[in-house]
Amino acid sequence: MKKLSALFVIVALLVSSGLRADVKLGEIFTDHAVLQRGAATAVFGTADAGEAVTVRVGAAAADAVADADGRWLARINLNDVGPGPHSLTVKGKNEIVLQDILVGQVWLCSGQSNMQFGLVSALGGRDEIKNVTNDHLRTFNVSCVGAPQPATVLKGSGWQQTIPANGSRTAVGYYFARELQRELNEPVGYINSSWGGSSIESWLEPATATRLSADARADWEKILDNLAQYPTRLEQFQQDVAAWEKQYDRADRESTGMPADDAWKAVNLNKLPGNGAGWLRAVLDLSEKDVAGSGSLNMRYSGVPGKLYCNGQLVREHSLATIATNVSTWAGIDKKYLQPGKNVIAYRYFRPAGDFRLLLELRTAGGTVKPTWEHCMEYTFAANAEAEKSYPKISTRPEPNKTPTFLYNGMIAPMKPYSLAGVIWYQGETNAGKARWYLEHTEQLVSQWRDHFKHAELPFYWCQLANYMAKVDKPSASCAWADLRGAQTAAQRIPHTGQAVLIDVGESGDIHPLDKETPGKRLVAMALNDVYGKARPSRGPQASGAVLVDGKIAVSFENLEGGLVAKELPAQYPVALVDKRFAELKRNAPGGTLEGFAVQGGDDQWQWADAVIAGDKVIVDASKVDAPKALAYGWENNPTCNLYNQEGFPAVPFKVTLP
Repeated sequence: MKKLSALFVIVALLVSSGLRADVKLGEIFTDHAVLQRGAATAVFGTADAGEAVTVRVGAAAADAVADADGRWLARINLNDVGPGPHSLTVKGKNEIVLQDILVGQVWLCSGQSNMQFGLVSALGGRDEIKNVTNDHLRTFNVSCVGAPQPATVLKGSGWQQTIPANGSRTAVGYYFARELQRELNEPVGYINSSWGGSSIESWLEPATATRLSADARADWEKILDNLAQYPTRLEQFQQDVAAWEKQYDRADRESTGMPADDAWKAVNLNKLPGNGAGWLRAVLDLSEKDVAGSGSLNMRYSGVPGKLYCNGQLVREHSLATIATNVSTWAGIDKKYLQPGKNVIAYRYFRPAGDFRLLLELRTAGGTVKPTWEHCMEYTFAANAEAEKSYPKISTRPEPNKTPTFLYNGMIAPMKPYSLAGVIWYQGETNAGKARWYLEHTEQLVSQWRDHFKHAELPFYWCQLANYMAKVDKPSASCAWADLRGAQTAAQRIPHTGQAVLIDVGESGDIHPLDKETPGKRLVAMALNDVYGKARPSRGPQASGAVLVDGKIAVSFENLEGGLVAKELPAQYPVALVDKRFAELKRNAPGGTLEGFAVQGGDDQWQWADAVIAGDKVIVDASKVDAPKALAYGWENNPTCNLYNQEGFPAVPFKVTLP
């Protein structure tokens, strides 16, 4: 009996020890982290409910007690702690020690692809990576995760030195952090939480809908309703396709295998033959570097059901449901399938109706590969116009990066409440068609994130959309990108915010301009001036008034910074710097020294207008129209405009109604 009792005691001890939750830090805390200098810097994690926790950084210490949910938060005074490196020690029933911790300034970098854009791909980025080392610059890259509910676990890279190991990290964030570190001479950490193509709604918290205007709320709820109904629509689509295949006898047949080498022909991926099953093939010569890691085949903004093979082995199958559901379809190729030397990547597809196109992106551990693709049909159905016309259709499922709340839930909520100095934001391209709601969305974003990170005056600076798309010969009645820029300008009414005007760094044929240093420098100028008390010019001329007298419009400006300047226009403008493509620049208003001004007459038609600088004003000739009623500057998707101040900051595009 005594032996049995002793056994029960041992089992009870083992069970209780197994149920004990060790003290843990939030995932944002890793070796090499940068902590925000301040009197109440947040350090947080989980432990047993009621467990006492002590945090130490250098000579500073703070205590906390885990709440009923097992969450603890310590506020530690780091104002008198040097830059480090330090160890971060957290002690409860167990002890955690992180090494190489710095104390300085921490900024969150967020938005879509132009913030996500890697330094290695930016103009001059490779030279920067090759020539610069700075241990006082650290970065944390948050993984792209969308979630329907706020997550509690943050997924990411951990804190890492910026250069040379992390050339793929945000280029705008890097240049911002580099300039900030140079000026302040203290460590700077920048957290990259961005996702290409994301909408601003995806970065807002779940309760947002109740605070929006009726129209904005209706649009928000429409997207969520579409997502909720998608499984039912997808099931119906699959049933419709099966019925269609039976009706027209167009179900897939058993494959005869990969075609012989002499059967392949060159192909145009923009027009691939359907009405049957076909094969695509790429023959690659890969190096040891290429096969050191896994690869991938991405059908970007396109897709077709099929099977992916690598060197004769089946790697991945994309079902009809997978293709129908996703805008882009990614397939990993494990390195075990790859080999140095010759490799054959093949995709056997089934497309029972109509021609189609694919945008294929093939990657290896060594980078993006651009092979020559070859094609061969395995079999073809007889032409049937009725069958092709009646093939069922379904729209793709709303993407996580365009679904309200999903990126807030997956990429911001689990970071709470890491202490920050501020936020830089580069987003808006995806919302260009919804400019009418962008101001209220931005107000919600800033307010929510300030509450989330427990900083009521959290500085928030954004990049205004750069110039993009074809230039025009006549002023446009409406421009989606110009309207979005107008909403961004209006959002400056939010205290402790500002925008970097990028109307001069874009490329007409590339939504991702390569110049990421200029945005970084313009953002940091505002931060240094506003946040850190280092007085300097930080903004471009912004119209403050316009008066019409005798056919002339006198425009007043603020942020003159030494006076107004008409910058010399180049002979060419960039179409796509990545391909070194340029086009000849044509002036729209050669009668003046300034370009970019347009006047609207009483007939509602817009005309280009000559304009010149006169002291601290611009004088616009409105004589080309009758009864001038409105004035615009730079109000095009890709305007030609050249008004600056003496410090080199471009004027803010604007549109005003004349009194």
